[in-house]
This record gives sequence, structure tokens and C-alpha cells, in this order.
Amino acid sequence: MSAESGAAGYQGAWRWLIEERVPLAAWRERFDRLSSDPRFKASGNLLLTTLPHELPVHPGEASQLDSWISRGNTLVVAAALDDTPEWALPGGARLVKDVGRLTRLKFDVADPAAKKDGEKAGPAQALRSVLNRVTEPREIVMTPRGDHPLMQGVHSLRVVSDFPASRWRAAPMDASGILQIAQVEDGEGAVWVKRQGEGQIITLAVAGLFSNREIGTADNAKFLSNLVAWSIQGGGVVIFDDAHQGLVSYYDAKAFYADPRLHRTLAWLVLLWLLFVLGVQRLRAHVNNWRPADVTAFVGTTGNFFASALTPADAANRMLANFFNSIRRRLGAAEDGAPMWDWLASQAAVPLDDVTELRELHRQVQDGRRFDLTRLQNLLSLLQGKII
Repeated sequence: MSAESGAAGYQGAWRWLIEERVPLAAWRERFDRLSSDPRFKASGNLLLTTLPHELPVHPGEASQLDSWISRGNTLVVAAALDDTPEWALPGGARLVKDVGRLTRLKFDVADPAAKKDGEKAGPAQALRSVLNRVTEPREIVMTPRGDHPLMQGVHSLRVVSDFPASRWRAAPMDASGILQIAQVEDGEGAVWVKRQGEGQIITLAVAGLFSNREIGTADNAKFLSNLVAWSIQGGGVVIFDDAHQGLVSYYDAKAFYADPRLHRTLAWLVLLWLLFVLGVQRLRAHVNNWRPADVTAFVGTTGNFFASALTPADAANRMLANFFNSIRRRLGAAEDGAPMWDWLASQAAVPLDDVTELRELHRQVQDGRRFDLTRLQNLLSLLQGKII
């Protein structure tokens, strides 16, 4: 990706082109939005994409990309065909198919190295040769073939492959021809140019040609300079395809759940939880902390709550209203809390002194004077028991 500073990233090429004042853009959308982006002219742009992709190209955006190229733009496809960087190993299964779809080229294996090794050496030497090819990095050198503007000042291109790879021979899928402008040491093609409408597709058989590790070797930087000078026209922009390497500006749920970093994080969390439960956490006998509620304590707590929330006058008014409403309910009168002094005084079971004391407490409450709330509660309870 354009912002990646590792060996396989493009940050070196990005900074160099910025210093040369070349218009750049880090593309973090799908290809079907290239035509509608206001930063780009209709033609004269160069798009660099590197395969294998982390996120696959959808059929719809591939068709839109074809139209974008045909309007006069250039697509550079750097594909890990002749080289195999370490980062490219997970996507190798679909590589040839994806490259063919983008470049409209058909690739066949053309690797005579194994056959030549077998013809020249016996079984032991042949086995040793194969093991060396598998375990040792291989240097790939490409040289110009013929005279082409892209190869002016370029004597050789160099890439180191971390793992072995096959040689590939390209052929067009349609009636249009292709131009091979560079080859590897055994004569097989390594860089192809194919016209498509008003634009062109440039296919590189190696993925690491412009990487941070290789941009300063041989004539790789000169070749990139030629690509930019030959392709950019009329205010065009060099576009680095970061989106299909996983750096996108939109949310991709499939990419999130398929990310191996998520799986490793979940695995570590499960492992740490198991270590805590089985190794650190001590097993303890179950302790029943339930205790039955104390009714007296519950009533006391409830009373304290209401006592802290109500004033004595409010509590007294409510108790008096409830007492008189109970009498009115028996008589069928309206339950408005009004006193029933005449009826209460006419009851033989109710001492006159109690009625007099209750009237005095009632006046104290109504006048806002000090009164004994506890005595009022006890007196009302006593009278309630006598009139039932």
C-alpha cells in the first residue's frame, strides 16, 4: 500500500513522486467509483494495482474498470507471477484467474528450469538443486526487448523473490495483440503492453518491482519514471490502489470477520480465560448468603423512609383524613376527609375525653402549632378499635 513502510510497501515510491511534484492519490474505494471521483480527469490517469489482492475485485467493478481504461487511462498490474513475496502466499490460489480478468491476458506456465536441471544432473544433484530453489531467495533480472519509450534509459530491472515461482507465458484473450517489452534471462516475457480502446494495460510479471526494498535497485526507478511520463497527460493523477489490499474508507463486514487478526485475538482471550479459571481462580464452596427478612426491621426501615420524606404536619393530616373517611365510608357519606365530631361524640363506646383530646390535636395541626405526632397516632388507633 502507498502508506506502508515495510519491505513490500510503496511508501518510498510515493514520497519520491511527491518530491517530483507528480499528482498522487491513494485509492481506497472500489474501481466502479473511479469515473465519478472529481479529483480525476476523464483520461490521462495511471492506476497501479498489485496482485494478489486482499479484497477481490467484484464483477461489476471490473467492467467499470474496463470502461475507465478505454476512455484513455492506463492500468499497471504488478502481479506476483514470476516472483513470490512472502505476503503473497495466502492469495496465490486465485492469482492467475484475477490477473487474467484485469489484463485480458491468458497465462500458461513456461518454466524449463526443472527440466534442464534433471537433464544435466543425476538424482542426487537434481534433488539438491530443487531444495536450493525452494529454500533460497532467487534474484530475477529482466532486460529490455526491442526499443520502446518505456524502456529508454533502462538497462535492467531487478527483483528478489522470497520463494520460488514459475515462469509464465502470456497470450491475449481477444483479437488484439500484445507487445512484450522486457524479458527474463531465459527469454520468457516479463512486461507486456496491451491496448484497450484509447488506453492501455501494462502487466508486470513481478509484484515487487516498485516496492520499498527494490525501488532503488538496477533501473527500477527509471522504469517507474518512464511509466509516469508516458501515461500521465492533461492533469492526470497517479493512483495507488490501496483498497484491494485491505485499506478501505468504507466498512467491509466480510473483511472484518475474515481478518486473521480477529481470530487470533479471540483465541488469546479464550486461552487467557481458561488459564485464569483453571490455574489462578481458586475453587470455593458455595455459600448461601440468603437470609429471611425481619418483619420488624422491614417496618422500621419503611417508617424511617417515610419519616425522612414527610413533614409531621403532612403525616398528621393524612392520618386524620384516613380516620374520618373510614367513618364516612360506614355512613355512606362523601369521603372528603372532613371531621365527624357530632357522630363521634354520640358514640357510647367512645369516651368524651378522648374526643376532646382529638379535637385539640386536630386544631394544633390545622393551626400549624407544635403537637405530639406519636400521641395522635396512638389516640386514632384507640378510637378506631372502639368504633369498629
